[in-house]
Amino acid sequence: MTTTLDRTAHLAPTSPGRARPGPTTALPDTPPAPGRSRVGPWLVAIVAIGAGLRLWGLGASRFGYDEAFTAIAGRLPLGGLTDFITRHDSHPPLDYLIHAPLARAGVSEFWFRFPSVIMSIAALALLAWWLRPRAGVAIWATVVMAVDPFQISHGRDARMYAELEFIGVAVAALTGAWLTRPRARHAFLLGVLVFAGLLTHVSMFLLAAGLLTVPGRRRDRAAWQWRGAIAGGGLGWALVWGTHFVVQAQGGHSSWIPSTTPATLATAVAHLLTPDSLLVVPAVAATVVGAVLLVRSDARLGRVWLCCFAVPVTIAAIVGLAEPVVLDRTFTLMAWAPVVALAFVLDAIFRRNRVVGALALAGVVAVALPSALTIVTEHKGPDSPLRALQTRVRPGDIVGVQPVSKAPELQWSLGVQTHSSTRQVSVPGSPRAFGIRIGTGAPTGRVWLLNWNAHRTPADLVSECGPGWGSGRVRIRCLIAGTGTTTASAPSRASDATSFAQR
Repeated sequence: MTTTLDRTAHLAPTSPGRARPGPTTALPDTPPAPGRSRVGPWLVAIVAIGAGLRLWGLGASRFGYDEAFTAIAGRLPLGGLTDFITRHDSHPPLDYLIHAPLARAGVSEFWFRFPSVIMSIAALALLAWWLRPRAGVAIWATVVMAVDPFQISHGRDARMYAELEFIGVAVAALTGAWLTRPRARHAFLLGVLVFAGLLTHVSMFLLAAGLLTVPGRRRDRAAWQWRGAIAGGGLGWALVWGTHFVVQAQGGHSSWIPSTTPATLATAVAHLLTPDSLLVVPAVAATVVGAVLLVRSDARLGRVWLCCFAVPVTIAAIVGLAEPVVLDRTFTLMAWAPVVALAFVLDAIFRRNRVVGALALAGVVAVALPSALTIVTEHKGPDSPLRALQTRVRPGDIVGVQPVSKAPELQWSLGVQTHSSTRQVSVPGSPRAFGIRIGTGAPTGRVWLLNWNAHRTPADLVSECGPGWGSGRVRIRCLIAGTGTTTASAPSRASDATSFAQR
């Protein structure tokens, strides 16, 4: 249940340079709602369900391109890793550094993804803890986030988005605490989160801009500490990664992202709740209605929502007219906000009529859960062809893949995960393919070529030296080659990542 706050409470000081004394410099706490003591067990149970969904089948699927890219890049020496991602990626280094020890150890897909899942579960638990004084809203928001396909999908990938889920909720909760009763430690923690966020994804710039609006026109010490913390986090990022970012910005890695239009913006926001293109309008409408209810009924949380979601998204939409910005993943730091807005809609319905409210919640879960279950049970695209290759390949065989951008998937699954020594080689008859030779024994003369853009051929194709495999446009063929294949100059078990990473 939400509580209406005194709307005369204002964040601005009474005069320039002077803050109102006492608690009037901050919005008051939301009083405990009736039944708050009974909310805790429900929240724990919901978080446990959300954790189960995120862990379900975590290691069942082989890595797709992005995860394999992270894994193979992580096997480079530290200096080589930073240089590599500077030239071949648009993201900062923190997630790569987190996964690098696991990549070098050659752990399974489950354990490589496990840190991401922990961060996603932590984000869910933190949201429940932060909203717990709001009773019903806390339950609805935790349920929605627990089954949210966007949160689950990106919370299970060995990429930076799970960290962003956690940082986004942490920043929102910290902002709420600062608005309630500013403390110096809040500013310190904010600086740490801004610094970590900037080293994780460039979208932290959008959130940082929104955070600058939190104090409004206040000029008291706490307000300047808040602003200084944001500037300090940005300065730390500039010293550590600024020069690398300048190089990355010239790489055109995000040129595929569309410009801002009403359709692209609405789709990006709606995808934070549902991947269904037919539900874009309802999802955006629910977010807007929920925001209105939230701002009207809870002044402090409303300010957090506006500064940490509405402002960054608005800035992204404007910048997106000229630069590639507007994408659902760009808003991962703010993905908690539509969840909370939808929770306020459900809470308003439930307080008017419990039966209708329960049906509305059931409808939301019924829409989200099938997509969530598909995410946790469906194998990724490379999984089937990579497993087919693994059953066919023998030591001494050459394995090639086209296009060359798919090389990290091949290297991780057939090299690192099978603990086989591999050497990068040229692929006879396929100069544009990336190839590795399995094992250290004599060449067999067999070449297995995995082509992701092959013309359709009969599914029961039998190639020159063994049974082929096909699905859609993906084909595996076994070809005969001479034993005198020329090897490339830089052998290693996982090969040099710089050989394939033309993103």
